[in-house]
Order: sequence, then structure tokens, then C-alpha cells
Amino acid sequence: MPLPHYQLLSNCSDEQLQVICERRRLPIPIRWEEGPEGRKRLLKTMVFHLEDHHRLADALADLDSEALVALKRFVSEGDLPRPELLAALSQLGFLLPEGDGWAIPERVADALEDFDAGALSFQAPEDIRLLPARPYRFSLALTSVLLRCVPGIRVLKGGLPAKKDLSQLLVRNAMLQEEQDATLLFTLLHRLGLLWSREGRMETLLQAVLSHPPRWVAERAFASLLEHDLKAWGMPPAEDRRFLMQHLLERRGQTLAAGPFLDFLKTLHPLDEARTRSVFLPFLERMGLILCDESRAHLALSDHGEALAQEYLLRDLKGTAPHWQPMDLDLPLIPQPTLELLTPLLQNPHRLLLLAQLADAESLDAMGTFRVSHATLVRALEAGVPLEDLSRRLGAPAATLPQPLVQLIEDLARRVGEVEVHQGVRLLRARNPQLAEELRVRPELAPLKLAPLSATVLEVGGDGNAHALLKQAGYLPKPGRFLALSLDGDEKLYLWAMAALAFVDEKGMNHHLEPVQQMVRAALQRLHDEDPALFQEVQRRIPMLHLGGEDQLAEEVQRILEYAAGHTLMVELTYLPPAAHRTQLRRVSPRTIQEDHLVAFCHLHQEEMAFRLTRIQGVKLLNERGWTPANHSQAG
Repeated sequence: MPLPHYQLLSNCSDEQLQVICERRRLPIPIRWEEGPEGRKRLLKTMVFHLEDHHRLADALADLDSEALVALKRFVSEGDLPRPELLAALSQLGFLLPEGDGWAIPERVADALEDFDAGALSFQAPEDIRLLPARPYRFSLALTSVLLRCVPGIRVLKGGLPAKKDLSQLLVRNAMLQEEQDATLLFTLLHRLGLLWSREGRMETLLQAVLSHPPRWVAERAFASLLEHDLKAWGMPPAEDRRFLMQHLLERRGQTLAAGPFLDFLKTLHPLDEARTRSVFLPFLERMGLILCDESRAHLALSDHGEALAQEYLLRDLKGTAPHWQPMDLDLPLIPQPTLELLTPLLQNPHRLLLLAQLADAESLDAMGTFRVSHATLVRALEAGVPLEDLSRRLGAPAATLPQPLVQLIEDLARRVGEVEVHQGVRLLRARNPQLAEELRVRPELAPLKLAPLSATVLEVGGDGNAHALLKQAGYLPKPGRFLALSLDGDEKLYLWAMAALAFVDEKGMNHHLEPVQQMVRAALQRLHDEDPALFQEVQRRIPMLHLGGEDQLAEEVQRILEYAAGHTLMVELTYLPPAAHRTQLRRVSPRTIQEDHLVAFCHLHQEEMAFRLTRIQGVKLLNERGWTPANHSQAG
């Protein structure tokens, strides 16, 4: 008969107890070493967490199949695992000392009954060969959609690309072969606020993309892939997708037999196996997030899938930083006399998007092929690209560019601004009298009813669109200042906001925005709690509005906490608990800072707790007196 946890843990030394707490990530009460009462508090705390059903099931699920089979055999037959495995299982608290032997705690034995022995052997044979995948394919597929949307594609009322325009995303694109993949990635980017609709066309909102690090688009799109409702694509529920990626990440570096592995997962969670196997896993394979063999009977997490899952599930930005280094590079650009530009696709996507303003993306494979033309350069000028920036964005001084490209740029330099349109006062200004007379007699411009006011200035008397008619007639009016409009269509508010932010930045007054940012963060937290659907909509718009706040410096956080402790004041922490995926607001009364922990009374849990300083992402000092009850301490 298995013994309870408390009795078996009592046989362990202090060092063994600490190792189990570290491996199982259990909280350790403050000052537990001080006498037998402290050790008793430690044992009670460990029993409480070790016997929690959800935590225990998750801890068992984290084991590989060999360890689970060994535990099942020990319960049924009493066979001890091999020494290396026995040491690992004892450090996790699954096998504990009993006299001269070993025993399994009662609750662990009960939990093992939920694990079907037939579903435990999901390790693939060593001779299984997985098919290689293109590195960074998911990120490159997203970049390919953004590149093709820079000039805009026509969309239907539902927001998805029209059939003809959808083919533009797929033609000569090695990253995308299926329409459902193209529409899914297109939708994820749209929900992130990186695409915006104007006059029935969807364009890449470059300001939003360029305002974030290159890795941000892939990371947020991956989070949306695991969180959003994707019923239109036949995907399994979001909780199934997150659950699968979590267990693939826990078995990184392992090749798994797909069938037994899914059977194993179904013992832990009611997984929709049919849709997971037929829709989600094939999509992950096409995006290079998992690797499969030819029969798709075995799978493993790819390097790219591991980096994205580690960032999403573990919030480990620093640990995944080396993986993203290739996407921070600007690689050589090779201009051709045929007005083609060749450059590797695996590089900084910001550089490729700026290039796509000047040229159409023709082919997207290991190398990206872009084609420059008179129309693409005019489109760039109208989008606000200065004339002098054209040669710089093409990757070389004008003197080293192919002669046809140099002639094209020089011709534009001569012609741009030959006519200026003053929209407010309905005037046209020509570069010389001969051009003004030519404009007045051109039949295409007859709807404007041009009348001379001077040798070079003409008044517009008709109702036609002067800018559009001049372009159709082959003239190049001087571009106006371009600024993307807000998604709400509230152009005046958007322009005022941009002007105000530019002024604050120019005057070095950024610190004055901190109170506003704190108010916004508090409002978003309330919105998250009261109306999650509206909160998701706000999150979608935030990338465009540039409202992201930076984490406070560690030195500033510690200084505020020390001041609050010294003056008995409360603070509001923006804190990321170890088991959570997003930050929480905690109101606490700081007592002291001990090494890398803040000891404070938490007003949410009504007890004294220890908060790791590296998990505190922000702190706000409150004008309220703190309060700490005596003789009531528990680590957290």
C-alpha cells in the first residue's frame, strides 16, 4: 500500500527537500530552516503543491515515455528503474526513500492510473529520418504576404482577398502553395493591425510593421495562431492548439510517433484528434514549425517552431534571441540591367518591405526577385519616399547602379514636380510658361477648365480631380505629404496625435508621457477584466497607434521599492507570475529587498510573499499607507 507524501518526505534530508522544490518549482517558506516548526511548514507546503491534481498531472506529463513506463512498472511489479533514471525521479519527488528502499507516494500512484500504458511508448525508433524543412519558413511566409500587400490587393466584403488577387499571394512564392494557408496568414496579419483597408484594397501598414523589432511579427502571428478562433479553416479549438505546442516544446529534440503521442495527450486533455491530425499538424509542417517523415507517422519540433513556442509559452525572449539573428541582417542587393533586383529572402524584413515600396515582388524563394519600373517608382514617391532616397534604398550609390536604372531615376528627377497642385486654393503651378500652355490645351485636362492667372499659374474652374487627371495624362505632380489614416477613419484625431507625439519627442519631454501611459495600462487592465472581446479589438489596433510601453529599468524599480519600504507606502506591481502567460497588477506593501527578491505583503492574497525582482516589469508608487500583519508569513 503506497504511503502518503508527508510520511515519505519526512525521511528526506534538507538537501533532498530543496532539490525537489527546485526541480518541481515549489515555493519555499521564508525562514523554514529555523527549527522543527520551520521544517514542518516546509513539508506542509510541499504536500499541498505536490498533491494538487492539476500540477501533478502536468508534472507526470512532462516526463518522457521511458520514465513513465518505469514508474508504472514499479507500481505494478516493484521493479526499480535503472540508477540514472532512479536519481532523476527521486529529485522530482516521484520516488522517495523508505527505510533502505524506495516507495512511490499514494497520490502519484493514483495519478499514474490515468495514464494508459499503451499510449506511453511514443518515442520513435532511432532510424526514423525526418524530411528537412526550409529554415524560418513561417516567418518568411508572413513576410511574403506583407511584401505582396505593399502595393495593395483587392478584398471582398468579408475582408479576405478576391480570387484573382489571392493568386498574387501564391504565384512564384515558394513559401505558400495552398490558398487556405495564404488566407489564414493574411487574416492573422490583418487582426494584428498590420494590414489596412483603403478604397476596397488591403495594403501593408508599413508604419506599424517598422515600429516593432523584426521578430515581433512572427511571434505575435504565432500567438494569434494558438489563441484566435479559426473555425473557418477547420482548426481544432485554441486550447487544443496551445496544449499540443506545450507538450511538443517539453519534448524538444525528440522524435515522436504521432499516433501514440496523440493518444497520450488525450489521456490528459479531451483533444480533437481528427482535426488536429488532419488540419493543424499538416499546417505546422507546411510552415516549417514541425518536421515529419514521408508517411507523417513521426514528428518533431523544428528549430523555428521551438523558438516561437519557447517565446510564447515560457516568455523567454533572451533565450531565443540567437535564433533571430539572421532576421536582423541587411544582406547584399544585386541590381540587374533588366531592372531586376536580387537579394536573399532570409534577412531583415524591414529592409525588404522598404524595397517593396520601390519595386514589385516577382519571385519569393531562397532569393527574392523585385522588378523596378517607372510605375513602381512613381508609386513610391506618392507614398512619401523622398526622391533622394531612391538610390539609397536600392542598395548602392547612383554611380554604381546599372545604366538603365540610373536613367530611369534621372528621368523621374527631371519630371517630378513639373506641375504642383495646390488643393486648397484650386491652383496649378507649371515649371515654365511652355508647360502651362500645354496643360491648358490638353484635351484630357478639359474637365478642369483651366484659366491662366499668370505665365505659369492656372486656376482650376471645373470639378475634376486635378491630381488624378494629371497622372492619367502622363504628368508627375509634386507628391504631397503622405500619412496613413487611422483605421477608424478619424483622420483629424490621428493627425493631431502624430503631431503631438512628434513635438514631445523633439522637445525631449518623453518622461511627461509616463502618467498617460500608466493611465492607459490601468484602463486596458480593467477592459481585459470586463470585456475580453473589446480588449482583443484594442490590442489589434495598438501596433498601429504606437502605444506600447517599455519595461522600467531594474534600477528604477528597485529605487521605488526601497523608497516605499522606507516610508511605509503601497505600490502597484506589474508582475509576471512563474506559471502565468501575461502580467498581472498586484498591490503590495514592500518590507525589504533580500538579494533578488522583494519581500512584501500582497493585498490580493492577504499574506506576506516573496516576489522575484526579474519578474517585476513595472512599479507605480501609490499615495496610500502600507499594512503588514504580524506573524503571518508565506513565500510566493
